[in-house]
Amino acid sequence: ILPMFDNQYYRTPSYSPPPELSQPCQKPNPNEHLNGYMLNHELQFIKKIGAGTYGLIYLVENIYTKQQFAAKMVLKQPSNKQSNTKDTAMNKKLIQSQFYHYFLNHPIPTPQSLSLDYLRNQGHACPFLTEISLHLKVHQHPNIMTIHQVFNLDNFAMIILMDYFEQGDLFGNIIDQQIFSNHKYNKQLLMKNAMLQLIDAIEYCSQNNIYHCDLKPENIMVRYNPSYQRPSNNNNNDNIIDYNELHLVLIDFGLAMDSNLICCNACRGSSFYMAPERTTNFNTHKAIRQLVDMSQFETIEMDGTTVTQSNCKYLPTLSGDIWSLGVLFINITCSRNPWPIASFNDANRDSNDVFRNYMLNNNKNILAKILPISAQFNRLLDKIFKLNPNERIDLQTLYREVIRCDFFKDDHRQPSSNQQLYTPPETATYNSYASDIDEDDISDEEFYSDEEEEEDDEQQQVDNDDTNTTATSTTVGSVK
Repeated sequence: ILPMFDNQYYRTPSYSPPPELSQPCQKPNPNEHLNGYMLNHELQFIKKIGAGTYGLIYLVENIYTKQQFAAKMVLKQPSNKQSNTKDTAMNKKLIQSQFYHYFLNHPIPTPQSLSLDYLRNQGHACPFLTEISLHLKVHQHPNIMTIHQVFNLDNFAMIILMDYFEQGDLFGNIIDQQIFSNHKYNKQLLMKNAMLQLIDAIEYCSQNNIYHCDLKPENIMVRYNPSYQRPSNNNNNDNIIDYNELHLVLIDFGLAMDSNLICCNACRGSSFYMAPERTTNFNTHKAIRQLVDMSQFETIEMDGTTVTQSNCKYLPTLSGDIWSLGVLFINITCSRNPWPIASFNDANRDSNDVFRNYMLNNNKNILAKILPISAQFNRLLDKIFKLNPNERIDLQTLYREVIRCDFFKDDHRQPSSNQQLYTPPETATYNSYASDIDEDDISDEEFYSDEEEEEDDEQQQVDNDDTNTTATSTTVGSVK
């Protein structure tokens, strides 16, 4: 039971259960799937569409209206076995088993429907409701996933009922469906449509003091109509966004924040999309201190925290999302990533020469050499990929610059080969709607500092495997 919720915040169904469902109807399933089981008196599990570290995503259907939803089910208290295992496959199997046995033993559960208004305003006080609370503050925007209901399932789990996107996420649509490269009408306009929708979503979030902190194709759902042709008067810069052609929706606020500042030692996000200040502690890295004047950033002393050089500086949170947008724009236009990780660390030196050349050698043309992008788009990316977070382009200017860009991809030019940019594998095993981030991977952590480096002559290092999600390392981590 949630002690923070009084009964006045629960909404109980006003109908009586139909007689045909009043008796237990769940039968044992040797595969431990929930297909055919009941979530409540109205909603039935159809199939699993995603799995993460602490929960499952199932397609559910209202047995009366036939309306379908995506139900994100998150455990409140993961088992000790689950918390201790680093085996992703085993972890997901344990989660599946927990949910299976719950619904097997509760043939027709009666989860309590929680007040969305109360969750939005007060949910941040409860750790496992923080994601829901932040999401609800912005879910009314057309480019952010709508939450229809939130259920409390005893002490066991929370269930978030959202829209179902049959076509899946942006990663699968870029790589498997190739919606941008195969578009039979104006490809550049379709790309621009996608970019502007993403900027709109992040702008709306920031206006409401919400920062996503984990932007990547896996966290963007897609509805796309390949046969749709824009009206003749809908091909100018005044009518670029067209939801009939393409509709993108942002999901998964599991790493989101409501603070406009983030500590310089925070490692938060997925490695391919993290800004350099999320992979390296700017305030303790010698080379970066020579390139970026750290005095421009706020020094904050947190209560109960010993202030050191590694944790005293706070950087703008929004700048990290703007950097991630730049990587997403390259995904959309080229089906590639610019680099494996935006890091200067020696551990990534051999596989990360593009980023090091781009930043340390100020070689701003290297992306145009290895990617089939236009010179105009390359100049726009340079305004996004600034090492100093304070110097990155703001969202409103970025929106205008995208509109002004004549074309993004040069289909007639073959870029030079680079071993960092290879065709990704197929995505048959990828899960949408859920992240695979382990708790150790998403918590803020301190990096090795140059003070330690002077003592033991070791270069600071960000563990790429730990900061990257499983989905990223096997799928969109390969959109590069």
